[in-house]
Amino acid sequence: MKKIIGLFVVILALHGCKKNQPTTAPLPLVSPPDCITLSDYDHLTNNKDRAAWLVAQGSMVCDSILYAREVVHEVAAEEVSVSSSATAYMMTWGDIKDLVGSNVYGKYVGFKVEPNGDVSKLLLVPGYVENGNTYSVPLFRSIALKYDFADDTELEFVPATVKDELKIVIRFKDKGGVDVYYDFYTDPI
Repeated sequence: MKKIIGLFVVILALHGCKKNQPTTAPLPLVSPPDCITLSDYDHLTNNKDRAAWLVAQGSMVCDSILYAREVVHEVAAEEVSVSSSATAYMMTWGDIKDLVGSNVYGKYVGFKVEPNGDVSKLLLVPGYVENGNTYSVPLFRSIALKYDFADDTELEFVPATVKDELKIVIRFKDKGGVDVYYDFYTDPI
């Protein structure tokens, strides 16, 4: 009888210890178990093949893998030079969500640009333009997730020089009020 009581006390003690162990926070993204990686994509050597692969396979890539690629688009503020005469075009995250809908890589976000270089409208374009100002829809979603955008979060699109190249950059303020910049990247991701 003492052995049974002793075993019972040990089991209760072990069970109590498990409850006090720290738990890990859940991952912010949970992809279906059949999602794929970007390993095949990463082996492609030209952007035409990469863009075609994303159209065919991009919706099956694990969100956590796909969204981790947004870092290649982030630009340090000191690397961005916005002309004092440039006028930023503003859209809220809610309006951008409405614009992109459920698109993944079938369409990209492009811009209507005025003769003076200012952006006058965001629009969906049929696909990735290698030497143009096009942004992937997953890039917007990953930035929104990373910075916890509300529907009324304002994003600005403004022409700027980044590393001696004229581009249209995405600019917004983080929760601390600091300007954050993203630019298009020569990779269609």
